[in-house]
Amino acid sequence: MANAIGRRGFEAMLIRSSTIFLMALILLPIIVVVIMSFTASTTLEFPPPALSFRWYADVWDMATGENASFTRLLESFWVSLIIAGLSALGCVAAGVPASYALVRYKFAGRAAIEELLGLPIVFPAVVLGIALLILVSASGIDFGIWQIVIAHCIIFLPFMMRNCMTALKSVDPALEEAAKTLGASPLRTFFEIVLPLIRSGVASGVLLVFVLSFNEFTLSYFLYTVDVFPLSIWLFQQSNTSFSPAIFAISALTIFFNAAIILIVDALVGRGGGALR
Repeated sequence: MANAIGRRGFEAMLIRSSTIFLMALILLPIIVVVIMSFTASTTLEFPPPALSFRWYADVWDMATGENASFTRLLESFWVSLIIAGLSALGCVAAGVPASYALVRYKFAGRAAIEELLGLPIVFPAVVLGIALLILVSASGIDFGIWQIVIAHCIIFLPFMMRNCMTALKSVDPALEEAAKTLGASPLRTFFEIVLPLIRSGVASGVLLVFVLSFNEFTLSYFLYTVDVFPLSIWLFQQSNTSFSPAIFAISALTIFFNAAIILIVDALVGRGGGALR
């Protein structure tokens, strides 16, 4: 009995230690960026010799003055915001009906389609970016912002569908049958019965796609143009040309922006009884 209790205690300690270690690995780069954004030094010395808000003040001066670099930064921020919003909408429009079909209907090739959902996730983004660049160049058409939106939808749709499919599997099909028996059409059943029940899954999928799309660099690097210039590309070019700690301040503000979106969506969905999972 004592051995069993001791073994369970050791397993719990091992799981806890592994979880803490993995979380530290994930959060460490973010923590370093935030700390460096408060450095008082003009160099990239870590840990900072002193803490200061000088680089946030520098960003504020860029924002309030006539600064071409900040104008470009603001434009790239809005471009990233639009791309992320359109990508999330595209993944919702395609992902929710496709997820419903895969979960509720049986047809030839369904298992193969489910397996293929993971392909964009494991497929190298660099190779996909090059392939899409070749297709866009061969078409001779300027798709503008849509070439990045379509690329993001391709690679992030599986994330949306996985969330929706998980939520749909928890919904009892008998509820839909009861609604149809009472005279509701399939479309009305979906919007009034199914969709409210999978709301948290859809919301978490939208949030995931939005955040991933907003911060995506690899695909955007191959598909951006002078007129379509995402924030990730702006940060990359600034870090190559004039790597000042102000970049860390802007990066930290981007992290805070992403965190705020996650907290706001979680709070809004949680009020309805379905926290994001």
